[in-house]
Amino acid sequence: MFKLNLKIALRNLLKNKVYAIINIGGLALGLTAFVLMLLYINHEESYDTWSQDLKNVYQIRERHSFFTPDNKEYWQDLSNSRVAGIIKSNVPQFKAITKIDKEWGNGFSVKINKNEPVLIKSIKDADSAFFHVFPYKFIKGNSEIALKEPNSVVLKQSLATKLYHTTDVIGKAFRLVRWLGDKGIPLKITGVVEDVNTPESVVFNAISHTGDQDHDPTDPGNSHYGEIYAKSESLLDTTLLNKNLQKVYVDFKKKSFSEQKLNFKEVYADGKMPGLKAITLKSVHLNPPFATNWIEKIKPVIGISVFLLLVSIINFVNLSTAQSVQRAKEVGVKKVLGSYKKQLLTQFLLESAAQGVIALFLSIILVEMLIPAFNHQFDVKLSFWQSEQLLTIFSELLLVFVLITLLAGFYPAWVLSGYNPISVLKGNYENGLKGIALRNVLVVFQFVISVTFIIAIGVMEMQSRYMNNKDLGFERDKVINLKTGYEENFVKRIKQIPGVKYVSTTTQVMGNAFNTSTKITFKGNDIELNRVSVTMDALQTLGVKVLSGRLFSKEYKQDTVNSVVLNEAAANLLGKNLVGQSYGFKSYDNKIISFQIVGIIKNYHNEGFDKTVLPTVYKVSNLGGSANTNNLLIRFDTDNYNGILKNIETEWKSLYPDFPMQYESLDDAFSQILLEHKRFVNMIILFSVISVSLSLLGLFALSTFVAKRRTKEIAVRKVLGASNIQIVNMLNKSFLILVMVANLISWPIAYIIVKKWLDGFAYRIEMPVLPFIVATIISVAVAVLTVSLQARKAAVSDPVNALKYE
Repeated sequence: MFKLNLKIALRNLLKNKVYAIINIGGLALGLTAFVLMLLYINHEESYDTWSQDLKNVYQIRERHSFFTPDNKEYWQDLSNSRVAGIIKSNVPQFKAITKIDKEWGNGFSVKINKNEPVLIKSIKDADSAFFHVFPYKFIKGNSEIALKEPNSVVLKQSLATKLYHTTDVIGKAFRLVRWLGDKGIPLKITGVVEDVNTPESVVFNAISHTGDQDHDPTDPGNSHYGEIYAKSESLLDTTLLNKNLQKVYVDFKKKSFSEQKLNFKEVYADGKMPGLKAITLKSVHLNPPFATNWIEKIKPVIGISVFLLLVSIINFVNLSTAQSVQRAKEVGVKKVLGSYKKQLLTQFLLESAAQGVIALFLSIILVEMLIPAFNHQFDVKLSFWQSEQLLTIFSELLLVFVLITLLAGFYPAWVLSGYNPISVLKGNYENGLKGIALRNVLVVFQFVISVTFIIAIGVMEMQSRYMNNKDLGFERDKVINLKTGYEENFVKRIKQIPGVKYVSTTTQVMGNAFNTSTKITFKGNDIELNRVSVTMDALQTLGVKVLSGRLFSKEYKQDTVNSVVLNEAAANLLGKNLVGQSYGFKSYDNKIISFQIVGIIKNYHNEGFDKTVLPTVYKVSNLGGSANTNNLLIRFDTDNYNGILKNIETEWKSLYPDFPMQYESLDDAFSQILLEHKRFVNMIILFSVISVSLSLLGLFALSTFVAKRRTKEIAVRKVLGASNIQIVNMLNKSFLILVMVANLISWPIAYIIVKKWLDGFAYRIEMPVLPFIVATIISVAVAVLTVSLQARKAAVSDPVNALKYE
C-alpha cells in the first residue's frame, strides 16, 4: 500500500508541475531561512563545550560604576589582579586560579630571527596556572611545566604551523614586541596545544608567561586589571558562592581604601556598592559586559525566520486545497471502491511528506550556497556538513520536517479525504469544498506579515539615510587614526611631511572611546562630566565646530594648565554665556583647582547613534611618551593622501622596524559603527522580498481556487451579457477586501515593532507616515495584478466548456 501511495503521490506531482514547483519552492525557501537560524543558534550554544571539565570553570566579574549615559553600574570581565589573591586565600572551593592580561590594541609583533615582523592578534599574557584551569590538549610539551618559567610561551597548533610550518617547535624562540619603543621580550616556546573544535570565550593564539602576572597580590602598587578565572573540583552553587565572594570583596575594598586613606562610606555615599561574583564559563558568552547578548540580537531574526516558515506552510495549505477540485473525483471513486477515510488521510499526508522531503533537500542545497553570505552578514564561521553539531542539526531538522508535514499536510488531507462521494460524482463539487473562511484568514495573515515587512523596510531606510547624512559634529574626511600612542620624535618627523596638516591624539575618537568621569563645582552645584584628554591640536584635527569662544592654542600658555573646552551637552547643563567663566575641581590632596572655560564646541558623535553624546569637558594633557591612547590622529590637506601615507610609513619603518604600521580612516571607523545596523537592514530587505513573493504565491493559489470554484457562475454571467472587465472586477473585489483588512491589522503591529526598534537609537527620526501609505499602495497593487492575471484567464474562457454537461 505504501508503494502504491508513493507512486500516486509522484504521479500527482508530475501531473501538476507548476503547483508542485511553487509548493516545494515556497517550502524550500522557508526551510532555508529556518535551517540557517538553527546553524547559528547551535553555533552560539556550542561556546565553551570543547571539554567536559569546563563546566567547573568560572569567570570572576567585578562591579564598576563608570560614567555612562544611563548612570548604571555594570558587571565587567576586568578585575583588579589583587582579587585573585584574596579569592585564593578565602575561597577554598577553587583549586586553581589564573590571571590573564586583557588584550589591548590590534595585536603584538612577532619577530623571528631576521625575518620581517608579523602582527599576531590574541597573544595573551597569563600566570603559570593557566593550563591548570583550562584543560587544553598538548601536542608538544605538557601542562604542568609549560608556563612554569618566566618568558615562556605556548602556541596554538594553527599559529605554530603559520609561523614555522610545523608543530615541532619546542625550544625555538622569538621576540615579542608589544608597543612602540618596546625592545621586545624573548620568549621560548615550551608547548603547542591543539586547536579546539567549538568556539571559546577565552580566545588566544598564544599564551605567554612573562612574569608580569606573578607579583605579590598583597602589594597595592603592583595591581592592575585583567581577566580572572577559577576552577573547582565540582559544580558549585553560585548563589552561596557569590555571597561568600561579596563578603570577602567588601572587606578587601575597605582595607584597600584604608591603605589609600579614603573613607569607604564617603566613596559609596550614593548607595552604590562594590561587588564581586563568579559566573560559569558557559554563561560568559551569553552575558557579554557592556554589550547586547546574542539571544537579544538574534530574536528579530528568529521571529522573521519563523514567519517565513509559516508563510511557506500557509502557501502549502492554500495550494493543496486549490487543487482539491481536481482530486474530488479521485476521492469519490476510491470511497465507492471501499477506501476508508483513514487510508485516504495517510495517502495525502504521504504526498505532503514527499513534497516536504524534496523541499528539505533543496533547502540544504540553498543553505550550502548561502552560508558564505550568511557568515559575512553575521561575522561567524558556520558550516553545515563540517559542523560539530551535525547530528544535533539533523535531529532538529527531522523534528521540523515532521512538524511541517503535519502542519502543512494535515488540513488539506482532512479536506480531501472528507468529500462526499455521491456529491462529487454528481459533479456537485461546491458541496464538498469546505474551509474557505480559513483560507481567507491565511491569506490575510500572509499579507499582514508582508505589509509589516514593507513598512519596516521604509522606516529603516529613512533612519539609515538620517544617520548617514546627520552632522557628526566633526569632519571625518581626510583624517586617519594611526594605531599607536603619541611619541614626540615620530610626531615631529611626520609633521614635516608635505601634505600633513595636523598630528594629535585624544582619549576619545570614533571607534575607540573611553569614558572617565570628573566631578566639578559650578556656582555651588556639584556636576559630573565626562573627561577627555587631548593634545593641543586634537580638536582642530577632528575639525569640530566652535559654537562660542575658541579652541586650544599654543598662543595661550594657560591652555596647558587650567583652560578647558566644553561640548554643547555640558554647556546645556551649566547654563548660558559660559565662555570666560570658571569652575572648581577638587584634586586628590583636597585642594580646589580653578579651570577657565575658553570655548564651547558642537556635540560630536564618537560611539554611534544608539548612545547619547555625554556632557564632556576637554583638557589639554601631556600625552607624549607613555601615552596609551592608541589613537594618533593625522589630518591631511588633500583628499588623495596615498602618497603621503607612503612617506609616513617610511618614517615609521626607520623608527620602528620591528612593528608593522596600522591605521584606519575615520570614514571607515564611522562605516564600521553603522555596519551592524546596515547588515540588519539588508537582512530585513531580503526576507521582506521573500515574504512578499511567498504571499503572492498564496494569493495566486487562492485566486486559482476561486476561479475554478466559480467557473460555472462565470459562464452563466457571460451568457447573460457580463463583460470580461466586469468579471475581473468581481473576482478582484473579494481579494481587495482581504488585502485592506490585512493592512488595517498590520499598521498597529508594524507601528509597535518599528517604534521599539527606533527607540534603540538616541538620535532618530520621528515615526513617518509615508511607509505606511506606500506599503498599502504596494500591497493593493500587487494583489490586483496577481488576481487580475488569473481572473482574466477565467473571464476569457469559452462558457460552452463549463456548461456543456448541464
